[in-house]
Formats: sequence, structure tokens, C-alpha cells
Amino acid sequence: MEILNTLFQTIATYRYIFWPLFALLALTITAIKWWEQVRYFFLNLFCSLPVIGTISRLARSHESRRPGTGKLIWHPAEEALCGKFYQFHSISNRDADFYLRCVNYLNKVDERGRKPTSVVLWLCSIALVILEAFIFALVLSPFIANNISANQAELSAIVVSVLIGVILVPATHLMGTQLHKNTLLKKIRYWHKEAHLEGNAQALKKDPEVSLENTRIDDDAPSYLQMLNRVQHGIGAKPQYVQTVVTLLLIITFAIGAYFIRAATINAAETQAVNGTPFSQTSAVSTSSPFELPQQAIEDNQQADQQAAKEVTDNRVFASKLTFIILSVIFIGVQLIGILIGYYRSLVGIESRHAAKYVGNFSGSEEFAAWYAMRRERVERDAQDKLASLQNRMAMQRASSASNARNDVRTFDEYVRGKQRDKIEADEHAASRQSYVPSAHVREMHKPEPVLVVEPAPAALTPVALEPNSADDKARIAELGDLTVLNDEELLLVAEDAGLPFEALQHRRKVQLVLHKARGG
Repeated sequence: MEILNTLFQTIATYRYIFWPLFALLALTITAIKWWEQVRYFFLNLFCSLPVIGTISRLARSHESRRPGTGKLIWHPAEEALCGKFYQFHSISNRDADFYLRCVNYLNKVDERGRKPTSVVLWLCSIALVILEAFIFALVLSPFIANNISANQAELSAIVVSVLIGVILVPATHLMGTQLHKNTLLKKIRYWHKEAHLEGNAQALKKDPEVSLENTRIDDDAPSYLQMLNRVQHGIGAKPQYVQTVVTLLLIITFAIGAYFIRAATINAAETQAVNGTPFSQTSAVSTSSPFELPQQAIEDNQQADQQAAKEVTDNRVFASKLTFIILSVIFIGVQLIGILIGYYRSLVGIESRHAAKYVGNFSGSEEFAAWYAMRRERVERDAQDKLASLQNRMAMQRASSASNARNDVRTFDEYVRGKQRDKIEADEHAASRQSYVPSAHVREMHKPEPVLVVEPAPAALTPVALEPNSADDKARIAELGDLTVLNDEELLLVAEDAGLPFEALQHRRKVQLVLHKARGG
């Protein structure tokens, strides 16, 4: 085709512009797919750059040390650098239990083993739709504008085929996804109906506490509630067919419209051909020839020629229309492939995509834990190396800091443990507020009448006596770590050695036990 030759000639002429742009596009797609690895690479790169690098800029900071993460004394520059690496450390901080939670989540939503649509499948489905739509667009292009050249007709066909692909590729994928979601909703309703017949059905009500982090919270719930908690649904968990109906209307419109346009085109061409044949013209009969055929013979010959031409035309029209029907069936088949891809390669669970991303590339929890441990150790090594480099530069720029004790030099491991301690304390503080506020509200609601001389206040103030006497004691207790492994005798020894109230340590241990139970530990 001329347009393809023109396209190749244009690429050859502007190859110094085309190929760099093509490489930039490929690089952009690669960066999007492996974005986390790209971010980590540039973090290390920017930290190591001279003068304008992160370490060089932070080393010029003259802020004094102050209490920070984990209630330790930090330079703000040290905390800033550790914070940049900590976000990658938290992403890599996955263990075997996290893998099992992902598997548990996918099993409950019945999507274990399913994978999202890959880039290769997306490209293949787009290419198939555009290729088939291009054949259809070649028929449409002459009707878009009159008196256009062949190159313009092919260019308009390419544009129309791309537009058809833009419409149908996402539409068919969404239809397949909706069909998969409707399958899950039908399972929920069927299982609920069976439980209702058995007399032990529960209301179809979603538990908002269910997530990937605490997926085991509904282990004792029926299967239909477990699935319901992980799928977006409407009232009564009824299937929806809006996307399916819209997509079917689009496919039918394009398929039938393509056939009628092609059929009308071939009919018009055949009509023009018939009108242009010699049999449609009335020719004058010469009377000068002595060898003239009888009039009846002439009419018989003309009738035979017309019948033969009519049969040829009918056969050509029939073959053309049959070809157009086959092309429409191929078009529908291509859309069916897109629907099947959307049905079998989609995840409709609220957090199924994240769970499948972690589970998909590993055969078991041990392999998962080993890979993330290796990745976590790499982040810790890189972070400690960059932190040591920063500390050396700060020590050289501040001569007074060189005399500081080596024990005062912070490490990235201390930053990680401090972050974990701060998180535990924040969780405990939130749990304490949730546990004490309702009690105060209950005491207020059950306040005795003025005429009754009843004073239950001392019993209600008992938990307050268990609190430490000062904020310093509370901080010292928080640094003791996990107290649930100690018995009363060992806890008493710790209280005497640290000079802390024994009752406060007991209260701290009870709070930690409650938090362990709440986390499923």
C-alpha cells in the first residue's frame, strides 16, 4: 500500500528523531512497570552525587541534635536520610505470615491463581481489534469525505480503526470483568439461599474491618460473607449488567453496520456495472446487410446474454455478501477474545490486585520470605552505607563533633527499631483511648441520683493509679520492650532495679496482651 511505503520513507528520512522518541517511549513503559526499582535506583544515585547530591546537601546542615525517632538523639540530617530509605524498607518488610494473609484473602474471594491482564495481552488485544477494524474502516473511509485520494482514504481508515480500538478494547475488558464479578455475586446469593433454607442464614452485610492486613478477622464467618466482605456490591449483592449491555450494543452496531455498508457498496457497484453494459443500450439495427438474422433469433441471443450476465452478477454479489458476513463474524470473534481476556484475567476483589502481586511470583511462603529478606538486607546495607558517609562528612565539617563518643553514632537499624517502637506506642495509646473513653461515658450515664448517697468513684479511679507518676517514667517503661514474656516475680525484679512502680509495669503488660490478641497474635 502506498501509505505504508510513505510511512517507511518518512521513518527513514527522520530516523534521527523517530528512533530516539521510540526509545524514550519504551523507556517510559519500562519505568512505569518497574517503578519501585527505578525509584530506588535514583535514590541511591542522587544520594551519591557530589555537591548537589542528598548527602552533600544534608552534610552542610548546621542544625543541632534533638530528640527524634525512638526518643533517641538525632541530627535532623540523619533522620531525613534514614526516612528516605525507610519507605523502601517498610515495603520490603514482608514475612511468611504476610504471604499467608495474601493467600487467605484470595482464597476467600475465590481468586487464588488468577492474575491481572499483562502488558503483552493488552498489546495483543489492541492489535487484533485495530487490525480487524482497519478492514472495516477501509469501507467507511470513502463515505467520510467525497473526492479524497487513495492515500487520504487509507489515512482516514487508520484513524477510524484506532478510534474503534480505543472504544472497544476497554469496553470488552470491562464487560469481561463485570461478568466475572457477577459470577461471584451469584455464588454469594446462591450460598446465602442455601443457608436460608437450612435456617442458619446471616444478613448480607459487609464488615468494614476486613482488609488485607486483618483478613483473618472473619475466619469463622460463612463463605458467602467472607466473599461479600471483599467484593464491591450494591444492595442485596445483585449482579449488574450496565457495562455488558453497552458493550454488546457497540459490538452489534459495528458488526451489523459494517455488513450493511459493505452490502450497499457492492450493490451500488453492480448496479453501475449493469447500467454500463451493452445490453442496456438500444442499438440501431442495420438494414443494409443481406445476412441479417431473424428478429426472433436476435431477441433469443440477447435474452441468453442477459441471463448469463445476471447469473454472474448474482454470484458475485452473493460471494461478496458472504465474505462480508464472515468478516463480521471475525469481528465479533475478536471482541469475544477481548471479553474472555477480561473475564479470566481480572481481579474484582477490593485488595485482590495487591495480594496477587505479592503471591503470583512465588511458590510458597518460605521463598517469599527469603526473597523479601534479601531485598530488606540490601536496603539496610545501602542505607547504613549512606548514613555512615553522611556522618563522616558532618564530622569533618564540624571539628567539635569529632570528640563525641563512638557510642553516640546512630545507625539505620536504630532508626528502624525506633520507628517500630513509635508505632507500637501510637497503637497502644489509641487502644487505651478506645478502652477508657467508653468507661468514662458509662460512668457518666450511670451517675447516681443526688438523693442517693452512693459514692462508687474510688472503684472507678483504680486504673488511674496504675499510670506512671511522670512522663519520664512512661518513656522508660516504653523502652523496656515486650513485658508479656515476664511473670510477676520477674516483673517485680525489673521494677525494683529500674525504680519504677510495679503497678504501672503490670498495667503495661495487660495493655500489651490486649494488643497481641487484637492483632491475632
